[in-house]
Amino acid sequence: MRYMTYTLLFSLLALWAVPGHATTNVGTAGAQFLKIGPGARVDSLGGAFGGLANDVTSIYWNPAGISQLEKTSFSDTHTIWLADIRYNYLAFATPIKNVGTLGASVTFLNVPDTEITTLAKPDGTGLWYSAYDTAVSLAFARELYAKESGVKLSLGINAKYIHQQIHRESANGVAVDVGTLYHTGWRSLRIGMCFSNFGPEMRFSGPDLESGSEIAGDPRTADYRPFPDTTNPARTAALETIEFPLPSNFRLGIAYDVIDSGDNLLTLALDANHPNDNSERLNIGMEYWFKKMAAIRGGYKFRLGEDWQDDEEGLTLGLGIHLTLGRRLLSLDYAYADFGHLQQAHRVSLGLQF
Repeated sequence: MRYMTYTLLFSLLALWAVPGHATTNVGTAGAQFLKIGPGARVDSLGGAFGGLANDVTSIYWNPAGISQLEKTSFSDTHTIWLADIRYNYLAFATPIKNVGTLGASVTFLNVPDTEITTLAKPDGTGLWYSAYDTAVSLAFARELYAKESGVKLSLGINAKYIHQQIHRESANGVAVDVGTLYHTGWRSLRIGMCFSNFGPEMRFSGPDLESGSEIAGDPRTADYRPFPDTTNPARTAALETIEFPLPSNFRLGIAYDVIDSGDNLLTLALDANHPNDNSERLNIGMEYWFKKMAAIRGGYKFRLGEDWQDDEEGLTLGLGIHLTLGRRLLSLDYAYADFGHLQQAHRVSLGLQF
C-alpha cells in the first residue's frame, strides 16, 4: 500500500510539472456549465476537494467520496454567477447497509431572457429568447475494503444526462464520472482521483436551423410532368452544426489534517487538474473547524503555464456553521470568489443530514 501511496504522490507532482502552455485547446469544448463546481464549502476551498470529498457534493467532485457518508444527506447550492447568471445544484445521497451509497443530483443554470435583434432591427424586434442548461445524475459508491490500520479504498461512479437549450435549439448528451478515494493509513493522508465528463460529443439541432424546402419540378411550367422515377418528394434542408466534445477533466487531490485535537481541526487540501480545453490548474485550500460547529475557509486557484497572468480566478474565502437539531445536522455555508475584472461570485449552500 505504501507503494501505491508513493505512486499517487509522484503522479500528482508530475502533473504539476507539466507545462500548461503546451496544448491548452482553449474554446474547444462545449457544455461549459459542467465546469461550475457546486457547494459553497468547496468553492471557498478553491475547489480543492478531490482528496477530501466528505460531503454530498462529492457526487460532482469525486463520486467515491459519498462512501464516507454515515447519514442520509441533502444539499442545495445557489450561486449568483457572472453576468446575472443563476446556478442551482441539488444533491441527495443515502447509505445502504452492505450495498453502498446511492446518490442523485440536479444542476440547473439559466441566463436572463434576451431580446432578439436582426440586421434590419438592431435595437430589438420585441421578441425574446431564453437559454438554460440542465444535468441530472445518478451516483453509486462503495468502500471496497478497510483495514484496522486505517487503510481504506473506495470506488464511485456518476452517470449524468445533459441538456442544453438556446431558444428553440437544443443539444443532448450523456457522460460518466469515475473516482477513487484512498485513505493511506499514514496519519490522516487521503488521496483522491476522478475523471469527469467522459462521454460522446454533442450537437445542437432545432427548427431555426432549417433553411426552407425543396420541391421537385419547375413551377413556372404548368404542363411539366416528370416521370415517376425522377420525381423527388418535398424535403426540408437544415444547417448542420459542428459536434463539440464535453469538458472532461482529470483531478488528482490530496488532503491532510494538520491539527486534529478534538476542538480544533485544521485541514489542508491540494488538487491538480488536467482539463481537455485549457491549461493545467492547481487548487489549494485550508479549512479550520472549531468544535465542529464553525468553520473558516480559504483557497486559491492557480493556472499553470505562461498565460497564468491572464487568469481571472484566484482568491476564495468562506464561512460555515453546523447546527445540531436532535439527530439532524443543519449546515449553512457561504463562499466568495474573486474573478478579477469580472468582479465577484457569491455562493450559498444549505445542507441537511438525518
